[in-house]
Amino acid sequence: MKKIIHVDMDCFYAQVEMRDNPSLRNVPLGIGGLPGTRSVLCTSNYIARKFGVKSAMPTDYAIKLCPNLVVIVPNFRKYSEASEIIQSIFHRYSTLVEPVSLDEAYLDVSDAESATCIAMEIKKAIFARTGLTASVGVAPNKFLAKIASDWKKPDGLFVIPPVNVESFVKALPVKLIPGIGKKGQEIFDSIGVKTCDDLKKIPHEILSQYFGKFSYSLYQYAKGIDDREVISDWERKSLSVETTFSKDISEENILQLELKDLYDEMLSRLEAHFDEEGEKKLKKFYIKVKFNDFSRTSCEETLRTHELEDWRSLLQLDRFYTLLSHCLQKKGNAVRLIGLGVRFITQEEFNPVQLSLLPFCG
Repeated sequence: MKKIIHVDMDCFYAQVEMRDNPSLRNVPLGIGGLPGTRSVLCTSNYIARKFGVKSAMPTDYAIKLCPNLVVIVPNFRKYSEASEIIQSIFHRYSTLVEPVSLDEAYLDVSDAESATCIAMEIKKAIFARTGLTASVGVAPNKFLAKIASDWKKPDGLFVIPPVNVESFVKALPVKLIPGIGKKGQEIFDSIGVKTCDDLKKIPHEILSQYFGKFSYSLYQYAKGIDDREVISDWERKSLSVETTFSKDISEENILQLELKDLYDEMLSRLEAHFDEEGEKKLKKFYIKVKFNDFSRTSCEETLRTHELEDWRSLLQLDRFYTLLSHCLQKKGNAVRLIGLGVRFITQEEFNPVQLSLLPFCG
């Protein structure tokens, strides 16, 4: 039986700022773009969340919900430094560590005698080294460990032992399943599904009509099953950049000027990424557009076989201009945001593994 730990730092960016400036500890705090810049928040502290302030919320709207909200521009250098310390602590206890972001990671400690003791030690070590609190979940798989880490936030520790999995999952609200957003919740409400016990009773063919490939995972989660491994060697699959304009832009020639700046930034980040990890073959390049009514569209181009070798020559600015034109033709609204990026060919795609059919033979 596996023993998986999920560590999630409590409102990480905000907590770092509150640690470094104690005057911020008792005020509603948001980390993100300043008001009037049409930016969004990365996160907020728990005082602000009581007013309904959430991550990815436009800063101006957050101010309407919480007029006394203090907003600080994020300092990613400072957050990265804290994250490096935290990650080093994880590696004291396991060689199988899967970072999800700067403030979140899975650990496989299946060989340890007590995963709960390790979870307690990790919490203490993080606080001793950084002065920050973490919420930790312990369970037999990644799905349940993530659910557990959120169960007693902030500064929580929750354990789901194997013997309790069935009863715990049976009563678990489906809205807590990772990947279920507002639309997913609306679908479940429409078919009368409230808990994972309800979800188990829905025929898979019906579930797949609503959720496609994700339906298989949902069906497994409803039974408390998750076979995903903790992957320590993470491979980047894409790289992208984007910008939100201070004012909506309708003119394509002005959008092209903005796109040029993004294009230069993307090439610079690609160079840095390839210098660090070695060059990779590109599979696609794309552009996305968000209009002033918040609707979105995107266009992409798949590269032909003979184009896979030299990424510098194929990522021509004119090709992104063409994709931009295609996006703008779909809708005549003014544009709020544009982004562009590339997708890499993964090692799995480059060196595919032939799966055996023997397990399916009678």
